[in-house]
Amino acid sequence: MSAKKIGLIACTGVVAGNMMGSGIALLPSTLAQVGSISIYSWIICLVGALSLAFVYARLGTNNPQEGGPIAYAGEISPAFGFQTGVLYYHANWIGNLAIAITGVSYLSVFFPVLNETVPAAIATIASVWVFTFINLLGGSWVSRLCTIGLVLILIPVVGTALGGWTHFDPSLYTQNWNTSHTSDSHAIVNAVLITLWAFVGVESAAVSSGLVKNPRRTVPLATMLGTALAGIIYILSTQVIAGMFPASEVAASGAPFALATSEVFGKWTAPFVAAFTALACFTSLGSWMMLVGEAGKRAAADGNFPKVFGETDEKGVPKKGLLLASTMMTVLMIAITLLSSGDGHASDLFNVLSSDAVLLTMLPYFYSAVNMIRYEGMTTRNGFVMLFSGVACVFCFIALIGADPHALSATFIVSLAVFIFYGRKLGLRQHIERATNKIKGTDSKEAAAH
Repeated sequence: MSAKKIGLIACTGVVAGNMMGSGIALLPSTLAQVGSISIYSWIICLVGALSLAFVYARLGTNNPQEGGPIAYAGEISPAFGFQTGVLYYHANWIGNLAIAITGVSYLSVFFPVLNETVPAAIATIASVWVFTFINLLGGSWVSRLCTIGLVLILIPVVGTALGGWTHFDPSLYTQNWNTSHTSDSHAIVNAVLITLWAFVGVESAAVSSGLVKNPRRTVPLATMLGTALAGIIYILSTQVIAGMFPASEVAASGAPFALATSEVFGKWTAPFVAAFTALACFTSLGSWMMLVGEAGKRAAADGNFPKVFGETDEKGVPKKGLLLASTMMTVLMIAITLLSSGDGHASDLFNVLSSDAVLLTMLPYFYSAVNMIRYEGMTTRNGFVMLFSGVACVFCFIALIGADPHALSATFIVSLAVFIFYGRKLGLRQHIERATNKIKGTDSKEAAAH
């Protein structure tokens, strides 16, 4: 039986592959609005992501809990668990929009109009509903395609990271150093939130211990190595592009890796790269749509969401929950489009959506790091482990500092508003308990009288 289990190298590859997905595809265009100074943001983010990876790997092996971040937040306080469940769910469906807009942006190689805000938004909404209806039919084939999509997207990303240096111009890289029109420190901190998008999902990177040889050693090590490997590829690929083209050209591109591979390998690669990346994003979208539906169903089963999210058909598909999630995506997409300038690029929409999704994950990540401190303080009191937890907490603070003030305020308000619903839920539960106890007490008195 042990011969069938995967070792360190295979486990590391799975971790790196799961993280990369479609998260990198549009980042060069977004980072071009900051400049090549974002290399410092990548380094900060990599250190923070490694710390978070260690937190989840350690908790996953020493204190495994079904529900991941939601369960870990709940161990600190049931109120935090409720809050994390709500924030995490909404972060996922908002992140789906970012994935969809990335796929649509790469289709702009074939349909240039899709690089403009309004057409991109319409196409994004259409893609969301297409994959919603596919999921309503069952859509199990989508998850199988995700593996193919991952391989396809790695071809241009790794190809650019390795081959792009033959076209790298140091003087152009210097010229693109800070294009944000702000101070260097401000640009670096702002870009941390952007780069963190590529690492979102690090909490799910640890492979199930039942599939791994010597899981207590292999899972944490593979999670760290896989995160580091993904981070190195991220840094190499985005920084080489920063030295290949003027920042304005990359920022305006809806398909930065198609632009890069055309320069390195020839223009004939552009349509292939665009098609590969678009397919990877859309298969990823289909898979994440299923996960959002399942997350809503679990939340309804826990009593944290309305029962409608948990209603399923004969195939077990939470149809109403999927339709509600897609409706929320549509409304948000329309709102962002109306608030965006008419001459914006697809990367602008991606930046808004990915930043919102990342902000909503910050509290769940922070609670997990705090829970690690609680758990280790209760058991081993390992100073090395506590250090990683502390770094993860500080990293969450840095990411929040770099957020847009309006987005940060909105996230803070939403995070507090969640407690209103928790208070209502708690009150209803206590009311039912009191009523039940009162009935039991009356029955006991009647039994004693007889």
